Amino acid sequence: MYTFASERYTMTTVTTRVPKPMLSEIDKVSKEKHMDRSTLLRNLIACGLQEERKERVLWMYKQRRITLQKVGDMLDITYLDALELLKREDLHIDYGLEELKEDLRGLR
Repeated sequence: MYTFASERYTMTTVTTRVPKPMLSEIDKVSKEKHMDRSTLLRNLIACGLQEERKERVLWMYKQRRITLQKVGDMLDITYLDALELLKREDLHIDYGLEELKEDLRGLR
């Protein structure tokens, strides 16, 4: 079993090809971290997916397709953490009437 996004899943095998230098780097890092190759690769994939999700969500926010509250919901972070993320990413905080209405709905 493996935990991903706070849920446990059974494992499925995935096969991929990587360049030899990349495999050498993977093996080096897995040895340094005292973990097997598969565990390291799962961790790297999870980090990559999280980063990809963050980029997609921020892109949707920049395109005004989602609100700040939705950013937090989609990234499973608090509203304040979403504000901090926008600040770190040097993005304009677009807070208008729709965001206010959504925030007020959340208070009910």
